[in-house]
Amino acid sequence: MEQKVKALFAWTKKGEKTAKLIGDQYEKAGMEIIFHGQAAKEELILLGEERGMTHVLYFLDHEKVILVSLTDEMGGFTVEVKLEDLLLPC
Repeated sequence: MEQKVKALFAWTKKGEKTAKLIGDQYEKAGMEIIFHGQAAKEELILLGEERGMTHVLYFLDHEKVILVSLTDEMGGFTVEVKLEDLLLPC
């Protein structure tokens, strides 16, 4: 059975505008998104787990995002990616 993606979007002050823009695109594509708001990097995993999310996307600025996966068989992973890696095809 395939697990449905549920993502929590959080951001730094510099990443807010980009997080909202990308989150809106993901919602329009049918993904379940929760906008959390500003958060500290240290609380990302807890925030995601408390809300039953599969992923947390933490927008650092308009170019960099920390992606936290909470569904990996080995307990999840955290990786910093470029925003362009998250853009959905048109």
